[in-house]
Amino acid sequence: MSAAQFQKPLGPMPRDSSQDLEEPMLAQISSTESSKERPPAVVHQMPFCARSLRRVIPEASAIRASQTLPPRLSRVNGWSRPLHFFQAIAWAMFLFLAFTTFGVFIPFLPLNWRYMAYGVTGGLFLFHFLVHVIAVSIDPADTNVRMKKNYAEPVPTFDRSKYLHVIQNRYCHLCEVTVSAKAKHCSSCNKCVEGFDHHCKWLNNCVGTRNYWFFFSSVASAFVGMLCVAGILLYIFIQYVVNPVELRADQHYRSISNEHTWVLFLPLFPTRTKTPVVLTLGASVLLLNAANLLLLGHLLFFHLYLMSKKLSTYDYVIWGRQQRNLAASQTRDKASQKAHNSLSSSVRGEKSKLFLPSSGHLKQFTSPTTELENHSLPLKEAAISKSWSVQGLKSLELLSSAALSIQPSTTTSCSESSSLSQCF
Repeated sequence: MSAAQFQKPLGPMPRDSSQDLEEPMLAQISSTESSKERPPAVVHQMPFCARSLRRVIPEASAIRASQTLPPRLSRVNGWSRPLHFFQAIAWAMFLFLAFTTFGVFIPFLPLNWRYMAYGVTGGLFLFHFLVHVIAVSIDPADTNVRMKKNYAEPVPTFDRSKYLHVIQNRYCHLCEVTVSAKAKHCSSCNKCVEGFDHHCKWLNNCVGTRNYWFFFSSVASAFVGMLCVAGILLYIFIQYVVNPVELRADQHYRSISNEHTWVLFLPLFPTRTKTPVVLTLGASVLLLNAANLLLLGHLLFFHLYLMSKKLSTYDYVIWGRQQRNLAASQTRDKASQKAHNSLSSSVRGEKSKLFLPSSGHLKQFTSPTTELENHSLPLKEAAISKSWSVQGLKSLELLSSAALSIQPSTTTSCSESSSLSQCF
């Protein structure tokens, strides 16, 4: 292997570990091409299949991946393939609620309320339909992506051994254009989105600066429309319990004598049915409407909160992830500190057990001391008497010095070898 392969890149990006594994593998494959032997250890250390969403593939397997994976194209808007399952659910729910509200429930209202309900609820449903279609149809990509990128060309594969991030210094290595400061590359749409907020599965499109207000208007109009439908259904159920005759104000009921027979799809397609069918349909729509109110209300107030904080959904998610990582690191630090304290206390306890004597040793050490204290009384008395004798000698020396000062002749006649008793 040449020394150039071990040189560090000139840019500020650190060398990825996958490249360190890739180059020895390429050298060994080229040297043993005839025998076709591959080192099994290197294969187990490259779990690149786990990154299916980003589809990040090293250079060593780029040729093999291009043969198995279909070419990835950038999606223009929410109508581009592949369509999402949530998108079909959203449209089916809209059509079902519009059909049942205008064809079944509003005709039960009194005549003066009926036209008001048609106007208000119909206007909300029409407004929601328009802004929803616009939010799906707009291409939210960055300006340079829309102007310079060819959507018919496949997106290149991102190699993490060369670049750490998809966008570096406002240049996208996949779109191959310079993007704005708040642009992010969406892995679902395979393009950079200007002012990226989030990828909405219900729209099957990214929400960015170009279509955010259409998305917000769609959510707000859907929430208000669900409130209107809930009010109509509650009125019908209350009137059915209190006074069912008020629900039979339409002229088609004049020829119906049975009070358990109801007419649906008025006034265009009058269809007779029984009471259980109407109650079951009303209860199911009311439950579905309540679930929609909870979801739409949560989403609406969440975006109102983001507007008040001047944040995007992406910023909020990144901030929450950082807070969770910080809390997890603090929890790990506390646990490690607690374990360290408990370990150090246990070690100190073991050391104290090693150096402290046992009860038998204490007994051996205390018993001679006790016996010594019991037999030390005569010694104490002897010491006291000795101290008194010493003090007596000192007093005699003082007296002798005083006598010598008074009678010098007496002291001179005594010899130095004689005792004090002989001199006196």
